[in-house]
Amino acid sequence: MSKSLLGKLTTLSYGFFIGLALTWFLVSFFVGSYINYVALLTFVIFSAQAYFKIRMANLALGIILMPASIFWGLQFLWMGGKTGFDLFTNIMVALSAISFVLSIVLVFGYLR
Repeated sequence: MSKSLLGKLTTLSYGFFIGLALTWFLVSFFVGSYINYVALLTFVIFSAQAYFKIRMANLALGIILMPASIFWGLQFLWMGGKTGFDLFTNIMVALSAISFVLSIVLVFGYLR
C-alpha cells in the first residue's frame, strides 16, 4: 500500500469520524434538546487530530475505536434480531462496519 493512498485513507477516516460525531451532537441537540458532551469531545478530538496529525494519536484512536465498533455493531445486530431489521438498524450496522474498517486504517496510519 503506497503512503499516498494510506494518507488519503487516513484523511477519509478523520472526515468520517468528524462527520459522525457532528451528526451525533446535532441530533442530540435538536431532537433530544440537550448538549451531548461525549459527541462534542469526540468532534473536538478528531478535528484536532485532523489538524495536527499526531501519529501516536492515530494509533491510540484506532485501538480505542476497534472494540467500540465491534461492540456497537454486535449490539445493533442483537437488537435487529429481537425487533427486526428496519432501516435504522441496517444503517447503524453499516456505520459500525465502516467504523471498524476506518479504525484499522487509523492504526496503520501510525506507520506512515
